Order: sequence, then structure tokens, then C-alpha cells
Amino acid sequence: MGSASPPLSGDYFREVLGQYPTGVVAVTACDGDGDPVGMVFGSFGSVSLDPPLVSFMPGKYSATWARLGACETYCVNVLGAEQENVCRSLASKRADKFDDIAWVKSANGAPLIAGSIANIECVKEQVHEAGDHLIVICRVRSLAVGNPGTPLLFYRGGYGTFSSQTLVSGDLIIVEKIKLLDRIRDRLDRLAAEFDTEIAVVALVDDELVVLGSYGKSLAVGFPSRVGLRMPFVPPVGGIFAAWGTPVERAKWVAYSAEGQPEAGKKYEDAIDRILRRGYALGLGHEASRSWAREAYFSTSGKSDVGAHELRRMTAELEGFNPGELADDTRHEFHFASVPVFDRAGHVALGIVLWGPEEKVSLDSVTEISQRLVEVAGECTEAIGGRVPPAMEDPP
Repeated sequence: MGSASPPLSGDYFREVLGQYPTGVVAVTACDGDGDPVGMVFGSFGSVSLDPPLVSFMPGKYSATWARLGACETYCVNVLGAEQENVCRSLASKRADKFDDIAWVKSANGAPLIAGSIANIECVKEQVHEAGDHLIVICRVRSLAVGNPGTPLLFYRGGYGTFSSQTLVSGDLIIVEKIKLLDRIRDRLDRLAAEFDTEIAVVALVDDELVVLGSYGKSLAVGFPSRVGLRMPFVPPVGGIFAAWGTPVERAKWVAYSAEGQPEAGKKYEDAIDRILRRGYALGLGHEASRSWAREAYFSTSGKSDVGAHELRRMTAELEGFNPGELADDTRHEFHFASVPVFDRAGHVALGIVLWGPEEKVSLDSVTEISQRLVEVAGECTEAIGGRVPPAMEDPP
């Protein structure tokens, strides 16, 4: 039980309410002259799902609200942990407060702040008086997840962030999987040398594919390294984790593209069947996959305006993954083959990706290299004390 409350005052009100952390958003618009205007709020929240409504609460006598309130269309930018500078700029008295903020004009004409972790475009619908503040209710027109990361929080008069239990758990999973690399490193080094190529090791952590290691010569084009790269677990990427994954993982992978497009779901169910039959995932075509990998790298490192939503869309549009039967009288642009390494429960612990040669090769070469990768993956499964599941021993 807390002690008895002292007489209510503005300072004590702020002190007590300050024990409750709030997220931080920047609500932006372009005024009648086309100039950007914005305010920082800790009072943003969802109001209704049907219709989709959100709200924020400006001070009734705020000079900035006098400009912002004259606008009808807004972008609510959910700020990330590294964007305290945005708050400082918008809270300043400077006339040029947007000069230090990277932004682009959204589809609805409001400033979309680069690096924000979500963006909600909305139109003002109602304004209610509430003491010395206003309650502004807006109807959502579009929204998207942006740059992956943790949100900026305001707590006890200062800015900060938090580490969620889920993220901590994810980090622990990554550490445990990295420990496995020491047991298989020599095999991967030898395989990379055998084909004069690069081998990457990938793990599925929550809904992301994380590159844990790279062996041999780097074939990363346009970015320093694949290590640390995080990719969405979205078709067609990560097929081995869906093919030999749990029913939930498989259903989630297929359902992402099947939503509203039943033919897409069937396409990726067929892809899983082909992966199981071959014993490996296969990708053809170099440049499209390289361009996507570059975007994924710069998105992961926070050096790109491509957010998580856009990266997922780009991923879903990739071609050349897990094609049907290959013609044996054609030379193929063999981009990669990917195989699973299993743990003692028969679950996919790691994925090994081998990057194919630059020049086009015959079907025999594609099959030979991929089967060699399957053999090495079996050795790696044994090295970590894993067990190959029956579906791998006797594919359909």
C-alpha cells in the first residue's frame, strides 16, 4: 500500500503519472504553405478497430498545435529508441526544426520520418476539449510497420527504451545456436574450399531468419557481409524451415502469401513438396536475389529507408526459388542451394546455404553440388548430436 496522497498539485500530479511509461510519437503534417510541422506526443493511442480510429492530446494553448491543428491530414510516426534527436528538434523553438530530421512526403502528403518503427496516416475527424488539453480523434487511412527496433519511451521525465522478454529470449536462442557453429566449422570451411564459394549458416528466430556465420570467400555484392543479416520468414525465403518445420511454422509461412490469394498458398505448398522431394531448397537467378540481399542488409543495419513492411513485400515478389523440374539440355544460373541441420529432437537447428558459381552450369552440376551439400549437412547433424527425421530419410 502506498502512503496517503499529499495535497494535489501540478508537480505531484506529474510525478505520480510519470511512473507510467508512455510511447513517443511525432505527429506531422504539411501546412497550407507546404512547410512541415510536427509535435511530439506521449498521449497517442488506439481508439477503435471498426472504424479504425486513433487519438492524441495536444495542449489547448500550444503555438505549434495552432499550426498543426489547421491541417486535416497527419502522419503519426512511432519513434524508435535511437530517435531522441527527433524529439529534441521538434520540441525546440527553432523555425527550421525539420532541417535535422530526415523525412519524405507520404502518399497522403504528410512528413514520414525516416527510421521510425511504424507510420500511421490518418485524417482528423473529431476534436474534444478536455481541461487544458484537446482530444483529437483521427480516422486511419493507411499504416505500416517501418524500421525494425524497439520504441522510444518517456519515463520519469526522461527518454529511454526497454528490452522485452521476447527479445532477450531471442538473443539467448541466437547465442545457443552460435555455439553449434564450433562443432561444424571445419566441415563448412572444407566445403566452401571444395567449390571455391561462400557458405552461410542461418537460424530461424521467432519470425526472422538470422545469418549467424559465413565461411569461404565472401560473395556479398554491394554490402560488407551477410553475418548479422536479418530476413523476414516470408515465402519464398526460408523454405527449408517451412518444409521440415513444425505445422505452425509451415502454416504461417504458407499463409503469409495465401492471405487473399489462395493461388499463392497453393504455389508455396507445392514449393514445400519440391523441397522435401529434392532434399534441399534451390534458387535460380543471381541479380534479383543479390539486389534483395542488399536491401535486407541496409534495412537491418538501419542505413535504409526500406522498412520491415516494404522488405516483406519485396521478399514475397522474389522469383526463381524452388522451381519445377529443370531442363537437362539448358544451362542454369544456379544462385544457391539450402539444406537443414537437425537437432536431437529432429527439428531444424540451422540452415546451410551454398552459393552457386557465377557462370551458368548444367543440371548435372546443380544436382552434384546440391547433393554434396546434403551430405555435409548430414555430417553436421551428426556432429551436433542431432537426428535426421523420417521425412528427410524417405522424402515423398
